[in-house]
Amino acid sequence: MYLSVMAAPGRCSGYLAHMTSRAFVGLLVAGAALSLPAYALAAGLPGDPCTTPGEVKPMGSGAIECVNGAWAPSTKQPGMAPAGTAATSTTSSSGGKQAKIFTTIGTALTPETFASSGKQVADASAVRLSDGRIRLISWVNPVGLRTATSTSPAGTAFTADPSTPLPSMAGQPRAMRIDANTIRLFYVSNGTISTAVSKDEGLTYTEQGPVITTEQAGFEPGTLGIVRQGNVYRGYFSNLEKPGQRSERIMRTATSTDLLHWTMGPKLSIAGSHPFPLIDKKGRIALYYAADGSSGYGIYVSTSKNAVSFSGTKLVLAGAGDPDIVSVGRDKWLLYYGTEVSPALGFGIKVAKSIGNPIP
Repeated sequence: MYLSVMAAPGRCSGYLAHMTSRAFVGLLVAGAALSLPAYALAAGLPGDPCTTPGEVKPMGSGAIECVNGAWAPSTKQPGMAPAGTAATSTTSSSGGKQAKIFTTIGTALTPETFASSGKQVADASAVRLSDGRIRLISWVNPVGLRTATSTSPAGTAFTADPSTPLPSMAGQPRAMRIDANTIRLFYVSNGTISTAVSKDEGLTYTEQGPVITTEQAGFEPGTLGIVRQGNVYRGYFSNLEKPGQRSERIMRTATSTDLLHWTMGPKLSIAGSHPFPLIDKKGRIALYYAADGSSGYGIYVSTSKNAVSFSGTKLVLAGAGDPDIVSVGRDKWLLYYGTEVSPALGFGIKVAKSIGNPIP
């Protein structure tokens, strides 16, 4: 999947490794590994080298195929759903049923959106603008973070913005609106979760430095998703995915009163990456994340009443990764996620609309 080697410290999406690892095993960027999550510990993982083109082996509830010298997830084994569709399985990694919450409605971003030849657009994060349109910030190979704005409030068709949001290379962006004009961005850079602020609704940002370091987290952290609980912000993050490393997936929570200084909380009992939380009026939290469960790789959701203990895990979208959700009206939500758009275009961002309660 990775057709070029960057020379800057950006990090690409975790879902890319799961979907089709093509010629990018062990890629390092300025000494820092680009993010790739791990499947279950077993021989012949996606991204590992292979020698027989077209060879298919079973893996979990699905299969992997030898593509361009590396193992990649395959749909050739019966029972594995295509990327971004509802899976045929009715159980998840913790035994829960499939959740009918979102249905895919289109493709939001492709490399062509940014006139990129890198064939990778990843880690999109959405904010709703004052005029109702959606602005996405995402990682684009080989240039780093870029933004694009929807042509209408529907949030399905996007045009690239001309400006570059950050002067430095970064990865795994997560944007959240603070007020009418201010958007705060969290992103991964040099072993930390760092932050920046925008005063023009997310077109350009001013960097403010690290907020969670590897030392604080106890591992190198990945992207940060946040909800507000009264006067306290609660964040969720995972360990950073790395190529060639089959490390256990870890998710942890932390709290802050100012979004700059964070107090570490416990590790979660559920395993996954790229967590994105939603909270309802009763304080119940739904955590969306990418994982490789018994229903195959995809986006899962688990719920909690105390923000720490999660249960009721359900599969949301099979073959999808790196979820980011934005409200577009009363009881209306859009889910942006990463997947392979097509073999010709490579990886991009698709969009799904809510058809059920996002906090099941």
